[in-house]
Amino acid sequence: MRCAECGGGLPPATGRGRPRRYCSRGCQARAYRRRRDRGSAGRTAPRASAGRRPAAATGDPRDHLVRLAVEIADGAGLDAVSMSALAQRAGLPAHVLYRHVRNRSDLLAAMAERVIAARRPARAKAPPDPREQLERLAREEWAMYRRHPWLLGILATNRPPTGPAVLAMVDRTVAALTRAGRDERAAFNGYLVLSGYVQGMALLIEREPAGTTYRAWWSATLDRLERTGRTEGRPWLAAARRADPANVEADLDGWFGFGLGRLLDGLLA
Repeated sequence: MRCAECGGGLPPATGRGRPRRYCSRGCQARAYRRRRDRGSAGRTAPRASAGRRPAAATGDPRDHLVRLAVEIADGAGLDAVSMSALAQRAGLPAHVLYRHVRNRSDLLAAMAERVIAARRPARAKAPPDPREQLERLAREEWAMYRRHPWLLGILATNRPPTGPAVLAMVDRTVAALTRAGRDERAAFNGYLVLSGYVQGMALLIEREPAGTTYRAWWSATLDRLERTGRTEGRPWLAAARRADPANVEADLDGWFGFGLGRLLDGLLA
C-alpha cells in the first residue's frame, strides 16, 4: 500500500480502525488543505467587516495585495500592517493570502520594492555632473520617506531587503561616486554615508496626524527647560523658542538641504 499523498510506503497495519491512507500527519494535513482549497474556490469570499468592502482585485494577485498593504501603512503606519489585517482588507481567507505572500517579512520587502520602483522617475540618462546626480538621488530618497514615513522602518536596518529596486538605488549612487573618481570600495562607503544622512534626517519626519503630538511635546519641553534654568548660556534655545513648531514640517526640507550640501562638499572634496 502507498500513501495517497506522497506515494511513499505506509506503516504496517495494526488491524484496528480504518485502513491508513497517509504515511504521516503532514501528508494527511496537506491532502486536507488541498480538498478545502478546491471547495473554497467555488464559493464566494467571506464578507468583509462592516463598513468596508473588499477591494476589487485586478491583474496580478500579489501586486494587488502589496498595494493594499501600502495603503494600510500610509494610513495607519507600519505597525498596522499584519497578515490578518491584509486578509481582512482584501476580503480573503488567510490560507488564500499565504499563496501569494509567504509571511510578513516577504510582504514588507515587496512593499519597499513597490514604493521605490514607483518613485524612480523615467529619465533617459543621469546628469553628467556627479554632484548633481548625487543630490538628485538623495532628494529622491528623501521624497520617498516624506511620502511614506513607514518605509524608513524597512530600509534603515542592518538587514534591509535586497530586491532589484533596492539594489538599483545603491547602484546609482555608487556609479555617480565612481564617475567622480572613487574606487569601488570608497564609492560604496560614500553610499553608506549619504544614505545614512538621508535616513537619519528622515527620523525627524512627523508621524502623528497634523503634528499635534509634537507641538505639545515641544512647548512642554521648552517650558521645563526654562523652569530648570537650562536655557541659560544656550542662545540657540532662545532662537528655538521663537520658532513656530507648526512650521517644523516645512523647515525640514531646508534643514535637509543645508546638511546635504555640506555632506556632498566633503564626499567630493
